[in-house]
Amino acid sequence: MINFAKKNFNRTYIKSLRLVQKFKKDVEGVVAVEFAFIGLPFFLLIFGILEISLVFMAEINLAHATADTARKLRTNQAGIDTLSKFKEDVCSKVVFIPNCISKIKVDVKTYDNFASIDTSYDVTGDGGLNDNFLFQSVPPGSIATVRTFIEWEIFAKIPDLGLGNLPNNNRLVQGFSAFRSEPGLSTSSD
Repeated sequence: MINFAKKNFNRTYIKSLRLVQKFKKDVEGVVAVEFAFIGLPFFLLIFGILEISLVFMAEINLAHATADTARKLRTNQAGIDTLSKFKEDVCSKVVFIPNCISKIKVDVKTYDNFASIDTSYDVTGDGGLNDNFLFQSVPPGSIATVRTFIEWEIFAKIPDLGLGNLPNNNRLVQGFSAFRSEPGLSTSSD
């Protein structure tokens, strides 16, 4: 009986050894298995890089458009006297942000001095941006700020990437310009 069990054990052992050697020599599925281990981190890295690039480009694009349009206010150029015209001018320079005119929020305020400039913004309970902004006219020689905001929806919600700066994990993209507008032309009568 012991001899039979020993033979049976040896046969099972040899069969399993041959099966292991067969799998050891078979390399057809190796690439698929390696891809399963490496694919997810690779694609997370690629999507993270693309998302960071999109946010960075949107920030740069909006900041440049805001500064360029704010220059028109600083130099007292005609044509930027209403909120809708200001939005149109900014969005005509923005090529990277879709639906710019419907998404952009503009804040133009005048101040007594540069030290009193307020750069804070309010966030609603659901994480969006409060729409309590003003569009004041900028008289010649006054100190003013121009702030533009667009809530950028982050597509690849990768945890711990830190792209979202709003409570709803979206990114607040903003442009800012502070200046003293040029003094107006004085007309003197003799």
